[in-house]
Amino acid sequence: MKAPAEVKTERQGNSMRTKKEKNYIIAVASFGDYRAGVVREIRLILGTSLTVYAGAPAYESSIRLLDYKAAGVIQLVNRYFGHNFLFQSISFMPMIRADNIIMDLNPRIPHVWLITIIRRFLGKPTVLWGHAWPRSGPNSITEPIRALLRKLATGLVTYTESQAESLRARHPGKRITVAPNALYSRGQMSFNSESHRFRILFVGRLVKEKKIGILIDAFEQIGGSDPRIVLTIVGDGPENAMLRDKAAQSQYHDRVELLGYVSDFEQLRPIYAESIVSVSPGCVGLSVTQSLAFGVPMLISKDEDHGPEIESAISGFNCGFFETDNPGALAKGLLAFVRHPENWQKRGSGIAMDCARRYSVERMAQGLQAALVGD
Repeated sequence: MKAPAEVKTERQGNSMRTKKEKNYIIAVASFGDYRAGVVREIRLILGTSLTVYAGAPAYESSIRLLDYKAAGVIQLVNRYFGHNFLFQSISFMPMIRADNIIMDLNPRIPHVWLITIIRRFLGKPTVLWGHAWPRSGPNSITEPIRALLRKLATGLVTYTESQAESLRARHPGKRITVAPNALYSRGQMSFNSESHRFRILFVGRLVKEKKIGILIDAFEQIGGSDPRIVLTIVGDGPENAMLRDKAAQSQYHDRVELLGYVSDFEQLRPIYAESIVSVSPGCVGLSVTQSLAFGVPMLISKDEDHGPEIESAISGFNCGFFETDNPGALAKGLLAFVRHPENWQKRGSGIAMDCARRYSVERMAQGLQAALVGD
């Protein structure tokens, strides 16, 4: 529990008046380690006025969590009941008393409903942060439940401007801010124009919905086109053993490498510096903005249940698309990158600069700050 807020004194004429420091809270289900930069930035902005809570374990076992202690985050215990509900070991009173609070926009977390309703009754602002719609979209049968939760909140934070505009149409007058999903600071994003590039790259969780097996199948079709090209897979997850077996059976097994889990920026930078293109053979998430941050274009499956980060992808500028679940189409798309890498590498700096402008941790943290404090 956070220590009582400091009381500051200010001299005004011949009198002294006291000013109580504001007390803000961010309390979420969990923070993956990819949130390290954003947590650090928002804590720098708001200082001791902000307390951050997050739970463990994560909903998905393949998600690596942030080192909460090192990040100054108070850890909560998560208990999941099937795929339906999450209960956390929260302290209600600090969250009720806070001047403003950000929680998950997730109807499956009971305390989010309770705290939002109590704070509404007390006239206190409450902001909910997350995806605008259920996973199956705005026409989902569960959308009315999510819409009710959105209506109870005084403010909302979305991941994209298009989601924000859609919600503004549905909830006129409600304060809605955007915190674009980001991994890196502006200063970290750049393109290495001098490096030798020979990798086709996948970075992400090794789970079924990412469809990495299709990428290995596509590489099997193009591996003979250039013996210098290497397929590099970075990540870990339940599909790891299957993918290693599949790679071992490839005729180009000596050019298919699985590097395991790598998240450190300095370790990833040389891998991206050697990459011609990154690939999302299944649904895309933060991996697209990660790739663009290094100036590396991405080849993306067309018809997937993509995350909101897909809005960063601009066909012909920083990405290409291929027919979903079609290894042949993916192979053809890869050849276009491998045979004419100069067409994309000359755009590398522009790709990284565009990503820095739209998807930096500074911009994400500023969106969260605006939701808590106001403009």
